[in-house]
Amino acid sequence: MRERSAWVRKARERISMDSLNEALRANLAPKGFLNTRRYRWVDEVPGPIRRIFEFQSLKGARYSARWGFSLNFVPCLRGGRLRPKRTAKAAEFDLCIDPIDELGDPPSWSSVPYPLDSEKAELGRIASKSADAACREFARVASVGDLMTMFQERAQMTFRRFSLENYVQTHLAWGLGLMAAGKREEGRAHVALFCERFEVDPNDVALRKAEVTALQFAAAHDS
Repeated sequence: MRERSAWVRKARERISMDSLNEALRANLAPKGFLNTRRYRWVDEVPGPIRRIFEFQSLKGARYSARWGFSLNFVPCLRGGRLRPKRTAKAAEFDLCIDPIDELGDPPSWSSVPYPLDSEKAELGRIASKSADAACREFARVASVGDLMTMFQERAQMTFRRFSLENYVQTHLAWGLGLMAAGKREEGRAHVALFCERFEVDPNDVALRKAEVTALQFAAAHDS
């Protein structure tokens, strides 16, 4: 009997998980987003910026939505090494917008309990509301310069959980993005801060390659 109860519970969880992902598909696939892993969607729009939306797993048995941006030419620090993330499947947050950072707790309109025991209609409502909130932010960024403006704005905000300084990628992406936007020296200051904080060699091959790409991008869009 106990084994059957566990099987039934897992079956219900699987159905609910599928319902959440289908609700996300309905909201994000028409906008050009690809489902790259469970509850993560990344757009495939050509250009240097990818947009990411996902439901993250939290301690306390909840899934909560967050979204943000990945710059193709910015490497990602993983396991102490800088690695490329040029494809949709490899994309990672360079700028993460998480409602919990501002509110302190997962809001009801963008989070669901785990196990996912919500009704299908409720999952659809939460997926729609959180995707709409993300898309409003996505609509503000049409260029690398727009994204740098968002970095600056969020650096001046007051947060109740994590600020920009708590995210590993912040100064690396901000710095390389500024360089790509034509602000070379300002960008290099951010990159230097990143290297100091995370003990990354400023002459790291992947970092130098990213800097060259950023400067080439700036030159191409200045001409």
